[in-house]
Amino acid sequence: MQRTCHFFLLLALINLSNCTKPVETVKLEPGVSNALATYRKEQISKVVYALFFDLPASKEAPVKATLSLRFDLKETAQAVQLDFRATPDQLQQVVVNGESVAIDFREDHLILPPKQLLAGANLVEISFVAGDLSLNRKDDFLYTLLVPDRAATLFPCFDQPNLKAEFILSLQLPADWLALANGSVDTVQIVGDRKVIQFSPTAPISTYLFAFTAGKFQETEATIGGRTMHMLYRESDQEKVALNQAAIFQLHHAALEWMVNYTAIPLPFEKLDFALLPEFQYGGMEHVGAIFYRESSLMLDENATENQKIRRASLIAHETAHMWFGDLVTMSWFDDVWLKEVFANFMAAKIVNPAFPAINHDLNFMMSHQPAAYGEDRSRGSHPIQQPLENLRDAGSLYGRIIYQKAPVVMHQLETMMGPVAFRDGLRAYLNHFAYGNASWDDLVAILDARTDHDLRSWSNVWVKQPGMPIFAVRIAATDTTGLNFIYEQPGQPGSYWSEETAVVLFYPDTIKAISLQLAATPLAGTLSVASEPLAILSHASPMSYGYFPLDRKSQIYFLRNVATISDPLLRGGVWLSLYEDVLRQQLPVGDYFLALLDAIPQEADVINRDYLLASLETIFWQFFTPSERNQYGAAVEQMLAKAYQTAPRPGDQLAYFRTYYHLSTTAPAVVALREIWENNRILSNLPLTEVEAIDLLGELAIRIPAEAPALVKTQMARTLNPDRRARLAFLTPVLAGDEQQRDTFFASLKLLDNRGTEPWVVAAVGYLHHPLRAGQSIRYLPESLALLEEIQATGDIFFPRQFITAILHGHQSAKAAGIVEDFLAARPNYPYRLKNKILMSADLLLRTAYPE
Repeated sequence: MQRTCHFFLLLALINLSNCTKPVETVKLEPGVSNALATYRKEQISKVVYALFFDLPASKEAPVKATLSLRFDLKETAQAVQLDFRATPDQLQQVVVNGESVAIDFREDHLILPPKQLLAGANLVEISFVAGDLSLNRKDDFLYTLLVPDRAATLFPCFDQPNLKAEFILSLQLPADWLALANGSVDTVQIVGDRKVIQFSPTAPISTYLFAFTAGKFQETEATIGGRTMHMLYRESDQEKVALNQAAIFQLHHAALEWMVNYTAIPLPFEKLDFALLPEFQYGGMEHVGAIFYRESSLMLDENATENQKIRRASLIAHETAHMWFGDLVTMSWFDDVWLKEVFANFMAAKIVNPAFPAINHDLNFMMSHQPAAYGEDRSRGSHPIQQPLENLRDAGSLYGRIIYQKAPVVMHQLETMMGPVAFRDGLRAYLNHFAYGNASWDDLVAILDARTDHDLRSWSNVWVKQPGMPIFAVRIAATDTTGLNFIYEQPGQPGSYWSEETAVVLFYPDTIKAISLQLAATPLAGTLSVASEPLAILSHASPMSYGYFPLDRKSQIYFLRNVATISDPLLRGGVWLSLYEDVLRQQLPVGDYFLALLDAIPQEADVINRDYLLASLETIFWQFFTPSERNQYGAAVEQMLAKAYQTAPRPGDQLAYFRTYYHLSTTAPAVVALREIWENNRILSNLPLTEVEAIDLLGELAIRIPAEAPALVKTQMARTLNPDRRARLAFLTPVLAGDEQQRDTFFASLKLLDNRGTEPWVVAAVGYLHHPLRAGQSIRYLPESLALLEEIQATGDIFFPRQFITAILHGHQSAKAAGIVEDFLAARPNYPYRLKNKILMSADLLLRTAYPE
């Protein structure tokens, strides 16, 4: 009996010891779950991808590829999941540590069996056909775009940002093609009409940053400050190239030098090259050593507006800043994707300042961030800057204006709170500590918190981890002693309050008085004594002001009458933002705002404010006015804009007014005048109509003269020389047709993925389909368009779903259209909430301004 007890005791101890470290099998499911990412980060290290792609000249032919994957594995207790969003037949052979294994492909994962794996170094060799979804194959060029979770659509990999790897790339391609990749070119071997390019190994980078482009490009280079940069491009107008190339290289050099000085870290990677791609899905993408840009964002026309030049400089600065923020130090998980974007945008705002000394940079910061951020943050789809993410397959839905535009305002507040030197030194410590690795927002807060007396964790909890915007109202106190009554509303979590630095500006007959305010992280309601009652009060008076700052009625009246006379452009901008927000919340009649716009636009001397006012005029005209109101005011709008573009002092200013003129013109005389301009290919004697502008103007004419649309398109096609612009126009031809049946056929074609391949073309096309002048016809597309959105989210790039639904809803303002949106969401209580938020953001103006038919 005693012997038996000892035996069972020993057996129990053995079982107990085996259970002290249980191996929990990671669930096999599509995408990359947080659990899978966490397990792989714990188990896998020293990852190296050696990739070979055989690129055929024909875009229909398959791209054959091989992968030699090396990694260290801590334990072999369970299978290793490689991510590969493809079909089973694309996997041809898998060899694990020298032994061929049966292909086990399930739930978008290639399963590597544990019995073939080793604790320590492993080698996996895979022959496969590359996925086309993220190869963006055109007739004579292609490019990868793998952010945020698209590397797995191209090749088998560990597609998560915190498993950084070395990439060694080889491409076989037509001999007359050029290529650009993360690494520099090591060797080129030409055999007949084919060649093989071997690129140098990269530093450790995340899978979403791996990139290459290849095709029929032209190439140029420049050496500045001892660094040689290369640029690939497709623009066929060599005069346009000559006009832009020096500025493009110089802007990259200036941004690089500024970042080196600010961070005290040299460029973290071996090179800074870039490719300019027609109809690239984004403005730019920060691939290490190979930044990709939308060509039209950098190749500007001769008479580009000042704002276009600022946007180009900001875009280049943004992508260059990513070499440090995002590429050198990368977020651990995509719930912190905003972290790389906020610093890229925040640094870009600083970088562009020296290149544009005549620009009011506080105004530029405010107008570049607050209006766009408010457009989402005021909507029913608002969300925190930092959002939870359960599976990487949903990472694309996290992107939006809240992380791109609201977050930099938050960083401006943080820098001011800490002081610029302490803030900069904290960022330097963060970059050095996590170099070539990964970090979270909380990691950065811990570093910054040690450099300030402020409670950054509580501050972060409100600004970063809660949705919405504060409401800060200032009114005249009805007391014997003149004073200002402050009311601060906080729609977030109980007991938490936004701390914010802003300014209140008091307007008197002969002076303006500014009062700086630091709003503490406590409820604010009180009175501040002032010498006398002002004529008006402006609370949105700082580039750091963020929230809804309602104007009292006395201030509204004063600003509507006198805004053009305010000498400070920043204050004029703050007034216009405040007035518009009041209109949106039905605190100011839209007609009053419109008449003030009509009066102020010709008088506005600041190009940043002017362009904001022109955009506001378009919004009021198409999304607030009923068709009868457009008929009532259309002629007055056209007359003001025609005079403005004909008398503006500079070509860039003329072009800004002219674009708004042809976007808003609806009367027969204006359309006749626009057609004559288009036919003569000249706006004014000193201002030719460029090819890009001519195609845009053609689109507006085709909608207004539907019977003549086929002839107009045919003429424009014949005189369009650039092959990429010709291809775009050919794609748009059915939606420009006057024939509804052609438009119906085109809309139906969008249900097929292959017909949505060039996403900017699709966005432009649905914008024409749903132009406000066609709203009565196109409303029947709304239900199916909304139903298509989930598929677009699954197959499209990160900005495509929001751009698609915005282009559709932008043209509608009827109660019937608003009802379709509301009914669609009400019928789907389990609809993906992030996608629901995007619909609500895009529908915000429609839901606010819809009128009964």
